[in-house]
Amino acid sequence: MIRIKPRFRLYQNRNKPVYYTIILCSILAITTLLYINPWRSSSKNKFVSYSNQDLDSETQHPFYKGCNDVDAYINDPSYQRANASFVMLTRNKELEDVVLTLTSIESHFNQWYHYPYVFLNDEPFTEEFKKTIRNTVTAPVEFGTLMELEWEFPKKVRETIEFTERIKDQADRGVMYGDVESYHKMCRFYSGLFYKHPLVRAHEWYWRIEPDVKFFCDITYDPFYEMAQNGKEYGFTVIMQELYWSIPGLFRATRSYVNANKLKVGSLWKLFTDSYSYVQTDDEDLKKSIFDKKQLKEKVEEKIHIDHLLNQMKDGPVDLNDERNSIGLNRLIDRAQSKIPIFEDKFDNEDYNLCHFWSNFEIAKRTVFDNDVYDGYFKHLESTGGFWQERWGDAPVHSLGLALTLNVEQIHYFRDIGYQHSFIVHCPKNAPPEYQLPYVAGDNKFSERKSRYDNSFDYGSGCRCDCPPGHIDIEDTSYPCIDLWLELAHGMEKNSNFADGSYYPHVDLDSFEDKIKSEFDAL
Repeated sequence: MIRIKPRFRLYQNRNKPVYYTIILCSILAITTLLYINPWRSSSKNKFVSYSNQDLDSETQHPFYKGCNDVDAYINDPSYQRANASFVMLTRNKELEDVVLTLTSIESHFNQWYHYPYVFLNDEPFTEEFKKTIRNTVTAPVEFGTLMELEWEFPKKVRETIEFTERIKDQADRGVMYGDVESYHKMCRFYSGLFYKHPLVRAHEWYWRIEPDVKFFCDITYDPFYEMAQNGKEYGFTVIMQELYWSIPGLFRATRSYVNANKLKVGSLWKLFTDSYSYVQTDDEDLKKSIFDKKQLKEKVEEKIHIDHLLNQMKDGPVDLNDERNSIGLNRLIDRAQSKIPIFEDKFDNEDYNLCHFWSNFEIAKRTVFDNDVYDGYFKHLESTGGFWQERWGDAPVHSLGLALTLNVEQIHYFRDIGYQHSFIVHCPKNAPPEYQLPYVAGDNKFSERKSRYDNSFDYGSGCRCDCPPGHIDIEDTSYPCIDLWLELAHGMEKNSNFADGSYYPHVDLDSFEDKIKSEFDAL
């Protein structure tokens, strides 16, 4: 049984960096203890890490459990190869890291399926680079050079003093990669220009890969074909939170685009936002002060006591020996001294929770971005200057942009694909032995490969996985994002206060107040 951790919300958003750092570090420490202590799997231990559970739901589960017979799969008359390619933005100096990625993805997938590669660079690739790549892979390769308009910020922007000073300012404030101009360019390119490149547009689907990436499990089915067959349009392996100070103005810009175009966002919007619309009432003070069930009862009781006191005062002096009058007076004083909460990042009663799909791995239909709504979204973001005034990453931009049009059912979690980039690792447990098959190379260059793999588990989904020893899976440390995903994946919010692209209040305050008042009158 899946144990979904309680959800957490911060109301004072200006403190996000501190609080989230503390929370994430605490969770990482707890998870580490669970991994190094033998009792972590004990039935007496109530906490079971997500990586040690079956997380499947009716609509969200791996396309296959364990391994397929690749030859039988490809030769099935119903199978149809997709119009798809791998896409990588890289530079000549990264050749060694690119080869590491290609060797890994070829060994674990493309030696059987031979999907082409598209390599993009802001300068021409060298002949050495091209020759090495072609000798590494078993599929066609195309190399493209970006035009200045695709890579560089507009001339009227980059030649201003403000551009230079904004970049320096981010360095002074310690924003990660904030002082790396090429990183800003990369984020901007992947946010809204990559899908327009002719080499990318030639394909209906793409699989984004990066230099220095490792895959740990064999992928013996065609992800493109399976996504098309199952109505999926975007797939991820990692969901996590963004660093707040890299994108403080992103949600404001996103909400302004939604409002200006009167968009009805998809149900995926729920994964990335929190709603402050908890009560339906004409009392504006209560609207601004009630955000959850605990506050609801507390504030309504306060209102009833104060209303009772004020009604008594209409008839003359009030007997403060009456307990209800005394409580009412204290509540009135407390209300007079209390402050209405101030929210730095609340727009239209919503807040961005910083969750996003880690976009350095994504398998997607190109048209999830190459459409009027997303293209307009990118142009709107570009007009605000956030890609250089702040350090907007393509991952949160992609995630919020996808949520403008897509529903949860159109998203797929590739939990069975083991993946590592930088220090972030996701590696699934191997499926039971009956779902495993012996390794058979699809190309002679991969015929020599170790045949020992990780142990199998009843709840595992991987095919011939060989995970890094002692790794901590991002599934177990990406709170609260993975929890929100699981709530949606398991339909736990089907009857929530979200419909027609908007949040609606959870509670009719007038009805609730009548109930509490009847209890008060009975005292």
